[in-house]
Amino acid sequence: MTAEQVIDALGLEYLDGEGCWIRLLWRTEHANAIYALVTPNDFSAMHRLVEDEAWTFVAGAAAEIVVLHNDGTHDVVHLGSDPSAGQVAHHRIPAHTWQGTVSLGEWTLVTCVLAPPFSGFELADAATDFSQWPNAESAIKHRMR
Repeated sequence: MTAEQVIDALGLEYLDGEGCWIRLLWRTEHANAIYALVTPNDFSAMHRLVEDEAWTFVAGAAAEIVVLHNDGTHDVVHLGSDPSAGQVAHHRIPAHTWQGTVSLGEWTLVTCVLAPPFSGFELADAATDFSQWPNAESAIKHRMR
């Protein structure tokens, strides 16, 4: 399948700002879940949420998530279906943590669960101060709009 076919089949809508394709799957007073699809052009730009977010790989190519921890460290997480290549199928990103995700192929489909449910996010821009993470500078720039 192509990214366009997945978008059509799942009824995904473009998320302005962050830049990926999403659809709400369910929402309760305690949590919510979405499908999210990223492509080389429609990546998940650097942002942070006030909620914990758990990413689970569903289909397509592996994805690369950059996670900037508040202590100045960062992780590069490869989300996918091949543990022998260092990929994990699931990863939790703590609340208030900068993150950005790109597909390592034509497209990547994931689910994201937020707890408590989504209430808003902060999208990074040219004025965002990322000086605390000098070792992640290239990865951050690759995830900016």
